[in-house]
Amino acid sequence: MPLAEWGALSDIGNLIGIWIAGLLTLAVLSYVLGDNPIYRLAQHLFVGVAAGYAAALAWNHVLSPRLTRLVQDPAEAWPVALFVLLGLLLLARGLRPLAALAGIPLGVLVGTGAALALGGILTGTLVPQLAASFVSLAPAAYGGGVMGWATALDAAFLLFCLLAVLAAFQYHRADHGPLRLWHRGVQALGRFGRLVMMVAFGAILAGAALTFFAILQSRLAFLVYDWLGSFVELGL
Repeated sequence: MPLAEWGALSDIGNLIGIWIAGLLTLAVLSYVLGDNPIYRLAQHLFVGVAAGYAAALAWNHVLSPRLTRLVQDPAEAWPVALFVLLGLLLLARGLRPLAALAGIPLGVLVGTGAALALGGILTGTLVPQLAASFVSLAPAAYGGGVMGWATALDAAFLLFCLLAVLAAFQYHRADHGPLRLWHRGVQALGRFGRLVMMVAFGAILAGAALTFFAILQSRLAFLVYDWLGSFVELGL
């Protein structure tokens, strides 16, 4: 086929893709008018395509290469056989006499997932955050001068906020003994810590909202410049 014909087919394919994307975008945005069949159709298409794409990725990049290794070299790839067996045991939930066997791979999944999550929290969040809280409060450590003082004050404020947030999770009964003033001070610090958490959660929510509006702006720009621009190509 000549290159000119290939180019024409490519242009037609791009135009069809733009129209499908534009119509689906309008179908999703129709939710602002309330739940309707057009929106539900787009929702079902998205879920179905996403599930199919995930299944294709799982087969092409996870299952197929490992099964190929198992067939070609069973002696070296024997752990793959164990994993395949555990995966097949999950299907036993559909058979009542063998449903108890499905608890084995589920237990492995839950235990491994919990261990990975706990390890990730410790090594990726808690320990680095604790290490980052050990900072110098001396301006000389930051070069001195105005910038040194500003950096030191910033570090001191961050450390104070960290202690305040930790104090917000102090729970104890009312004490009328010699530690009464200490407990009141911790409670006051905890109230400030809750304020800090509210500001942090508000900033996270604002960041999520900005991300949403950025995506919305990109889709509206697509409709205006690409989808409506395709009308010019069609001579409409």
